[in-house]
Amino acid sequence: MNLPDTLPGLPVMNQTLPAPDSCPMTHNLVYSLLRKTQAPADLILLSALSTYSLLLQGRVDVERPGVGVGPVSLFGLTIADSGERKSTVARLLEKPVVEFQASQNEEYAEKLANYEAETEVFQDAVKVLRKKISGRLKKELNVDDLKRQLVELRRHKPKKPRKFQMIFEDVTTEAIALELNHGCGSAALVSDEGATILNGRIVQDLPRLNKLWSAESFNVTRKSSESFTVDDARLTVSIMAQPSAVAKFMKKRGDESLGIGFLARFLVCNPDSSQGTRLLRGSLEGDCDGYQDYLQRAKEILRTKEGYVENSKPGRKILRFTEEAKIYWEWLYNEIEQNLQVNGRFQYAKDHGSKLAENITRIAALLSCIEYGEDQKISVDVLKDAEVMGFFFSDVFLRCFKSTPEYVKDLEALRDYIQGVRDDGRRFVRKNKIRQSGPSRMRNKPVLDFNLDKLARLGEISILVAHSGMVVIDLYPSYFHDDLQWSHFCLENRVPATDYKSLL
Repeated sequence: MNLPDTLPGLPVMNQTLPAPDSCPMTHNLVYSLLRKTQAPADLILLSALSTYSLLLQGRVDVERPGVGVGPVSLFGLTIADSGERKSTVARLLEKPVVEFQASQNEEYAEKLANYEAETEVFQDAVKVLRKKISGRLKKELNVDDLKRQLVELRRHKPKKPRKFQMIFEDVTTEAIALELNHGCGSAALVSDEGATILNGRIVQDLPRLNKLWSAESFNVTRKSSESFTVDDARLTVSIMAQPSAVAKFMKKRGDESLGIGFLARFLVCNPDSSQGTRLLRGSLEGDCDGYQDYLQRAKEILRTKEGYVENSKPGRKILRFTEEAKIYWEWLYNEIEQNLQVNGRFQYAKDHGSKLAENITRIAALLSCIEYGEDQKISVDVLKDAEVMGFFFSDVFLRCFKSTPEYVKDLEALRDYIQGVRDDGRRFVRKNKIRQSGPSRMRNKPVLDFNLDKLARLGEISILVAHSGMVVIDLYPSYFHDDLQWSHFCLENRVPATDYKSLL
């Protein structure tokens, strides 16, 4: 099947986040919480996607065309100052999960009490049988019938109920691995005060978190108790942190987290502050319908979990793309792959770029399942909405984490400044003027000289030197000489207009 000729290019970098046309429930949810909390819309969206991941990761997987079946779990990181209502949004979205967890804790307490009573009866029954066996053995009588009774009794030994826990915060990787192994195989690391995770115990073992994102198996070896293997587990990570907490994490573990691709797996949000604009606008009646619809949908999903709390390996429904969506996904995957090359969008963030198609696939699966149920295939429209979201959060990642070498940033900063001078209608600018009022990166003379020379070699500028030693940058080197522009420049800089000939 051939690709259509009308496929667009990748989303433009750093564009605003549009409404997801194919996902009315998600759109209405974001709008409702925007009205209810006046938190930034992108913060709300990433929080919603993370909660979708928590709700659905144990229930569904997604098939990636030509790649295979994989998890839908997301890692999300929101970087925002105190007062941006991160906690408020998180509490509203996690409300059905927290309520479900509370009901499960009550049931667990009852099951545990029954288990402890049954265990006492079992132990007494074992003691009675063992006493009978001991008596017969002393008399050298046959004990085969009693041995069969003991075997049968042990076969029905009471099983300790599983304590079903969905959300963790301050925990070690070993502890969460144990929960994934002995629980239902699905859990989430969630914190609206992200320092507890970013600067906590769990980040001491980033490679295992990478494996959990990919649903890869790993062994946990313990000296004092039984070792075990975590296999086919699902983990959601949702961190909301202040910039200072992220900066502390980057200072301590930044090189490692970028080097092994830990941060590359995250959808990253760094919203513009809404503080100072959150004015009261009258009654919100009717504006929260989207949130109520979400609560109902979340409770429907959670009710299905009750049937497999005791099952550590629940079966998952596999979500698949429509034929049209498969074609689009393959094109998108190849476009992203090509952008890992030199001069591509992800030239300096290859690890991040290589995970982007996977993250877009997971977003699409979550959106489709929430909006249309697990029996519907993922449409091309849902995939395109997921693509826009994925690239939006990808652009934030590129801005927040230094994925571009400093020398590239230097050149881009100088280019932006020069374009600003052009936009002001000017053709000539003194080199010293750039050092004085240009980007701070250009205050360093060797850095400025290097980048001016590079732009000159590329034909974007020309460098003119007067007998007096003054250096002038011509921003339109391919244009004919402009007497009016030159005279205006000389007048501004108090140099004789006749000096232009000596600059040629």
